[in-house]
Amino acid sequence: MHINKLILQNFRNYSRHEFKFGDKTVILGENGSGKSNLMEAVYLLATGKSFRADREEEMVRYEEGFFRVIGQISQIGQISQVAVTMSEGRKKFEVNGVPRGMVNFVGRLKAVLFAPQDMELVTGSPGGRRRYLDFVISQVDREYRRCLISYEKGLRQRNKLLEMIREGLAQRSQLYFWDKLLIKNGEYITLKRGEYLEGLAEY
Repeated sequence: MHINKLILQNFRNYSRHEFKFGDKTVILGENGSGKSNLMEAVYLLATGKSFRADREEEMVRYEEGFFRVIGQISQIGQISQVAVTMSEGRKKFEVNGVPRGMVNFVGRLKAVLFAPQDMELVTGSPGGRRRYLDFVISQVDREYRRCLISYEKGLRQRNKLLEMIREGLAQRSQLYFWDKLLIKNGEYITLKRGEYLEGLAEY
């Protein structure tokens, strides 16, 4: 699998630019010319997220209202197109022009990023290592990706509900649904993390 073509519109420092790639591509350029932005766009198509933006709105070109990133992917003779658009604070995903949810979008393009901050996998907190595991497994296991998104959403909802309970605006019994959801998704996530680590231990 490789990416043949990348089109950027209002993405970071690019107003509109098209890149074409061969089987092997080396990217060279002066500091500030947009090399990292190009890598960020490819990573976005692979994972649905930026590897460096604190807020996703940062990827929108200055004084523009949206960005669009399109990639043409070749795999075993098949050509497909993936796209991410961000407008009005919301991201939209497409595969061959058809809207997709993030769960069914991520993993269409496989990408591995190695950046200076990856040293935190060794020196940083356990939370950083868990996030890395989640990223890797999500690219190859769609059910894991679905459970992870559901778990994170459920955790946010449960925390909001706890605030409402403290303020007397909700009943503690309402936690049951979210607790059950977190347990179900958490069990699958823990199982798959363990399986992945066992596989790594062989190396």
